[in-house]
Amino acid sequence: MKQSVRTLFQESADSGAKLVGAAVGSGMAARHLLAGGADFILIASGGRFRIAGVPSFAAYTPMANANRLIMEPAIHEVLPRVGGRPVIIGLCPTDPTYNHDDLLRTVKQAGIHGVNNFPSIGFYDGALRRLYENAGYGYSREVAFMAAAAKAGLFTLPFVYSEDEARAMAEAGVDAICANLNLPVGPPPPGTEPVTVAEASFAFTKMFAAARKAKPDMYCLFYCAGPISTPEDIDAVLQNTGADGYMGGSVMERIPSAAAMEEISSQYKKIIHLSHENKHLRRELIRKKGFDEIVGQSGVMQDLYEVVNKVADKDVSVLITGESGTGKELVVKAIHYNSRRSDQPFIKVNCAAIPEALLESELFGHTKGAFTGASGDRMGLFQLADKGTLFLDEIGEMSLGTQAKLLRVIQQRELQRIGSDRVIKLDFRLIVATNVNLREVVTQGRFREDLYYRLNVVSIHTPALRTHKEDLPVLVSHFLRRIAEKLEQPRCRLEPEALDALQAYDWPGNVRELEHALESASVLCSDYVIQLKHLPSAVRNSNTTTPPPTRDSTRLFPDDVAAQPEARHEMDEAEKIRATLATCGWRRDQAAKLLGISRKTLYNKMQRFKIGN
Repeated sequence: MKQSVRTLFQESADSGAKLVGAAVGSGMAARHLLAGGADFILIASGGRFRIAGVPSFAAYTPMANANRLIMEPAIHEVLPRVGGRPVIIGLCPTDPTYNHDDLLRTVKQAGIHGVNNFPSIGFYDGALRRLYENAGYGYSREVAFMAAAAKAGLFTLPFVYSEDEARAMAEAGVDAICANLNLPVGPPPPGTEPVTVAEASFAFTKMFAAARKAKPDMYCLFYCAGPISTPEDIDAVLQNTGADGYMGGSVMERIPSAAAMEEISSQYKKIIHLSHENKHLRRELIRKKGFDEIVGQSGVMQDLYEVVNKVADKDVSVLITGESGTGKELVVKAIHYNSRRSDQPFIKVNCAAIPEALLESELFGHTKGAFTGASGDRMGLFQLADKGTLFLDEIGEMSLGTQAKLLRVIQQRELQRIGSDRVIKLDFRLIVATNVNLREVVTQGRFREDLYYRLNVVSIHTPALRTHKEDLPVLVSHFLRRIAEKLEQPRCRLEPEALDALQAYDWPGNVRELEHALESASVLCSDYVIQLKHLPSAVRNSNTTTPPPTRDSTRLFPDDVAAQPEARHEMDEAEKIRATLATCGWRRDQAAKLLGISRKTLYNKMQRFKIGN
């Protein structure tokens, strides 16, 4: 019986789904909440009190034959109505009318799957808590009871109320814990401060960490009460804590209608499921977006894809070098959108575009009155990038004074706003880029050597277009498609002489210059055909002084230049393969799956169409 519940919990964890437990007081509530999607039932005396119209906290006393009160409905009401689904019973280890061994034997013989400690001494503090502890009815008795239940082969899911209790239960060998803040549903009692979802999440996280430190495979759930009463609240706590699931009592059972209970349970289940699915789909779209803009199939570009794939999910600083216009920012975005920080802020700063007098304030922020013109507090870009990625472009243009302050922030992961002595802790990933040789700038004394080594953990170089001209045709095709979408017109085609000119030119402005040249030509041409005369003069002149290169436009330009009809099928297939490989970051096994062919077949077709050569 214990194993069947553990299997349910493990399958949920493996799939990324979240467990939903319903704490009930009747068989009817159990049946309808399971029908709505709950995964397991906790039958506890608090639910019995709710049925009678009495608040749950009336059941908190750890005396008064609490176990006899709940055992009968568990056996005769709940078990017959759940269709074999897991049932856990809340038992009071401090009930003096029951011996622990007898109590556990009764539970096993009845066919109940597991036990929980309800009511618990954890609901009390102060003098009353000390009274119970001194009398031998403290939380340690509950820990001993759960340890005995685990040894007896029952699934154990105790409530824990603090880090120490979570650790003690984990060391006792329980299967799972349910963190409980002992909060009422609805407004807080008069004279008490309300607890926020963020505060509840923080408390749960500490309890989970304590339990998992003692028992790494611990399943961790939380109890819904206080500020956690709606599916949206629950989803926020799940995301904040990484919990395996949650359990709800009166938040689910408060409406005594069968249809309403099924609907409530279904809503609580579905919103978490949909949130998980949406997060997964959003992550996949973001990852695709990260690589979509980087185009090329040459060896140097495939090397670039490989480095980006390797470094993206490693939380290290990256230095990106390369000439202007080679796509350094696109590489930065690909790294960010394929990292664990992809759903967090991406902040870009062009250090060369901000006056030196303002750059420090932009990066670190300032307080009101810190300097002339500081009319209010301002959050710096480092703080805005907290939990995400900060991209400092043209880092070589930063002054030595600002470099010193940047180094301190990188080393200590904290900053002080200008005019403030308050220290702000930060969690960010830093990526920098420059179009100058930063090592030479260090030698010249214009860039700090210690900062250079801090930034240059991993270095990526974006190649100049003239060094991989074999990528020019696929770049042209990519830009013509994008320009057509931007101008809301049919895609332009190139006359052979125009293509020759593009291939002969050395592109000192790199990929950016190529895109601008094609956009200008797309606006100036007639009938959506780009002729030599429509290209910029620098490109036209290069064609008159340089011998035209060997052109294989029928293979690389299926939609951008005229082609023979018999070659159309192969051209379409080749372009489909290229597009799929680019989408997958040139990972062949993944591309083969998307294309519905074997990896060997993909390799043969790449050889045939000379893709990647």
